[in-house]
Formats: sequence, C-alpha cells, structure tokens
Amino acid sequence: MASYDLKCRSCGEEFEVFQLGFLKEEAKVCPSCGGRDVEQRYTGFGGVLGLRSSEPSCMEGGCCQPHNCPSSSSCGYAG
Repeated sequence: MASYDLKCRSCGEEFEVFQLGFLKEEAKVCPSCGGRDVEQRYTGFGGVLGLRSSEPSCMEGGCCQPHNCPSSSSCGYAG
C-alpha cells in the first residue's frame, strides 16, 4: 500500500491518501471541502520536498524559506 501526500488548492488542507498501487484521480478529493483541485506533494526521507512553509527552515549554509535568511547565509536572499 502506498501513501500519497496531497494539498487542496481550494482550501489549503494538507492530507494523506493510502492506496494500493498508483494514485487514481477518484482518490484526489479533499476531506475538508470536497474539492478535487489537489496537488501531489512529493515527499522524501524526513519530510515534504518543494513546498514552502510559513515558518523559516534554515539549513546550515543554505537558504531559509520564505527567504528570511540571516546575513551569514550563502543564499542570494540574505538580508
């Protein structure tokens, strides 16, 4: 059984769907608002990849999101 992390584009709800095999379109329904406009979130070991969070999450020498980097950061958004 596979686990898929999804996010509703209508209400912003993040949710998980467990399904045998590939994720089917009929499974892409937001449990909060019933919306079908959902995007798949790609996860890796330790968390979600490629989505911005509302809290800054700096990695040493890396870039913070949403670009609240300390001046010592190596990213181009340091302020």
